[in-house]
Amino acid sequence: MAQDNIIKVDDISKIIPDRIKDSHKGDYGKVALLGGATEYSGAIRLAAYALSALKSGAGLSTLAIPKFLVPIVSQNILEVMLYPIDSTDDKILFNKDNIDGLLNKVQVLTCGMGLGKSEEAHKIIYYIIENFSQKLVLDADALNILSENISILNKSKAKIILTPHMMEFKRLYDGINNVGATHREPTSVGASTESPDFDNFKKNSLTYAKEFVENYTVTLLLKGPTTHILSKNTSIKISAVDRGTPGMSTAGSGDVLSGIITGLLGYINDNHDAAVAAAYINGLAGELAAKDVGEISMTASDTVKHIPDAIKQIKNRGL
Repeated sequence: MAQDNIIKVDDISKIIPDRIKDSHKGDYGKVALLGGATEYSGAIRLAAYALSALKSGAGLSTLAIPKFLVPIVSQNILEVMLYPIDSTDDKILFNKDNIDGLLNKVQVLTCGMGLGKSEEAHKIIYYIIENFSQKLVLDADALNILSENISILNKSKAKIILTPHMMEFKRLYDGINNVGATHREPTSVGASTESPDFDNFKKNSLTYAKEFVENYTVTLLLKGPTTHILSKNTSIKISAVDRGTPGMSTAGSGDVLSGIITGLLGYINDNHDAAVAAAYINGLAGELAAKDVGEISMTASDTVKHIPDAIKQIKNRGL
């Protein structure tokens, strides 16, 4: 790894395997994204777009959305399969058999983009955390739901990646105290057991992130100008990705990253490596988009369009 844990192109090139000639779609993973609500239908579409049309690498991808969104979303996808989640005319519903059907189909599941925070959404997320035993990515609304019952992570058998931005991470961190989990205020920050104010939390976020992964067996991808990826085996591993552009400060950028992570997890076994590679690809694609359309005018879909070029440059080490 590069000095000071800053990830370089050679690190990512080693993570992303070449395609084997004698292979088929099943070799590259069955993955799914679950989300979507009436007011947020675009978010899950964008994540699916990043996953399938932009060739982040999964062999088979499924988009799990409320039934009432199927007619809308089906017009915007080609290669992705649809899995309808039970719903009323405008609200998602928890149905154990329906969710089990999804869990039994896939090896990777990403949840939360545009899901909303209804009581039924809470039931779905908590059920998945407790019952899915493969690779699980929690983003957006799933993170906020998790923060209300964070001790449920101790009941999970899944290999979990959490992808919060700073405010979402503070909610997760505050959740440790809310449920009475084993908690140690970082000695470098202070002895108080009160929740730190946001400015203090942001200043010392890496210290709090280390504490978090000490408490819970997850890979934590903390988004920011420099994205930090932390996980723990015998000791805490930290990687930093400094690719990206201010032009990515726009709606949907986090959804694109979630789609890339999901695709990579289909064929990259290690959660930490997949998260690092996804953050790098996302940041590089954003930089290429900014060169193309400018930082002010670029949107998340511009980043999406440049993901293939980013992966090609990484594999060719043409930076």
